[in-house]
Amino acid sequence: MSMSELLLPDLFSLLDALDWGVSIFDEKGNFLWVNRYVTKCSGRPRRFYEGKSVMDFKQLHILDEPICTKVFKEKKKITGLQRSKKENGQLIDYVVTATPIFNSYGKIKFVVADRIEVSRVKGKFDFAIKAKKEDEVSFVKRHNRKFELIYKSKVMECLIKKIEQAASVASVILLQGESGTGKEVFAHYIHDHSPVKMGPMIEINCASIAESILESELFGYTKGAFTGASSKGKIGLIEAANQGTLFLDEINSMPLDLQAKLLRVLENKSITRLGSTRPIDVDFRLIAATNKDLWQCVLNKTFREDLFYRLNVIPITIPPLRERKEDIPTLIDFFLNKFCERYSMHKKFSKSVYQTLISYDWPGNVRELKNVIERMMIMSTAETITLHEVPRGLFQEEGFGKKLTKDNEKLQIIRALEVNGGHREKTAQYLGISRRTLQYKLKKFNLLGKQK
Repeated sequence: MSMSELLLPDLFSLLDALDWGVSIFDEKGNFLWVNRYVTKCSGRPRRFYEGKSVMDFKQLHILDEPICTKVFKEKKKITGLQRSKKENGQLIDYVVTATPIFNSYGKIKFVVADRIEVSRVKGKFDFAIKAKKEDEVSFVKRHNRKFELIYKSKVMECLIKKIEQAASVASVILLQGESGTGKEVFAHYIHDHSPVKMGPMIEINCASIAESILESELFGYTKGAFTGASSKGKIGLIEAANQGTLFLDEINSMPLDLQAKLLRVLENKSITRLGSTRPIDVDFRLIAATNKDLWQCVLNKTFREDLFYRLNVIPITIPPLRERKEDIPTLIDFFLNKFCERYSMHKKFSKSVYQTLISYDWPGNVRELKNVIERMMIMSTAETITLHEVPRGLFQEEGFGKKLTKDNEKLQIIRALEVNGGHREKTAQYLGISRRTLQYKLKKFNLLGKQK
């Protein structure tokens, strides 16, 4: 359909679909038509508007000062605030823009007024800003909200491409990285992009289960296999991962005798339950993870060399947060929105908080960042969280209060002043310098006005 084929009923249907109010007036200010949004907001049907003018609405105390009346006087487009009373008596403030339509003689023939609730303007603005941020960020959100990859940096983009390439085949993958870098999240991402994604995802932390029961958990057992065993026997986690993925986290903690048995499973593609002699065929994708240098564990005789080579087919190292600082603001915004939603809060961070969090090295990586943000949101009382609002002990507990270094010296002093409320003695102690040295630097960087 071309524009020339657009009929008047079609035009009104389009106007009815808008998410803001549209009212059309004649040259005397009489209502000619209102769209569905107007009737919905006012609680009045269209027939109520028939034969009435904006001045009638003023006399009925429905409108305080109609914007349209100004348009007729000044003969130009006008935008302003207008208060309107709903059918139920509730008063609502609107942003109204009234536009005159002139005939060939330069006289007003129609006035078209659009309006939207003031409260909705802010909501739409916040939504648009959030959407823009999300559009600018390269990140992957999984259907399971427990596992989400949030990133913006080029180093992470390259890593994701590498992971997707490795995930496309069913080979063994070894995830390496410091504690808190998100190895579990990456393991789930690999499973969801693998040929066995329709199968189960079985995960076990080798360090969290006692050595005495780890074997039975992995391999399962038959009826009466040992004292305390279930009378029905039990399927092992390796068997449960058949046609799916087995994720062994902190594999460096696995006892040496179990390492030998795991190696045999990987070589033979079969397991034998405790108390049984019958092998059971298994076919699964193994993802192993460690926060240790696995080769160093081999040198220390705590990890089998042959198993190391079997696991090290596709090694993937997840970089620590301090090596991808470009991702920190993105992660801050993500966790901020997440906790605002969880705790029904409306909070944000000041620029100084962002700068401080970005400058920190985060030895606990993403896990530490997430926990710090949650604490700050819960413990702070202000809607905009500044360094003054951050719990006083938090920075010291988390290691933010570092000794003064030559890099960004002025910025470090500014942050220290903010954290310590501008007190020179506390700021000097915080930075590990004398009060006299602090005084000299305050003068050097023209910061004397920030002290107390």
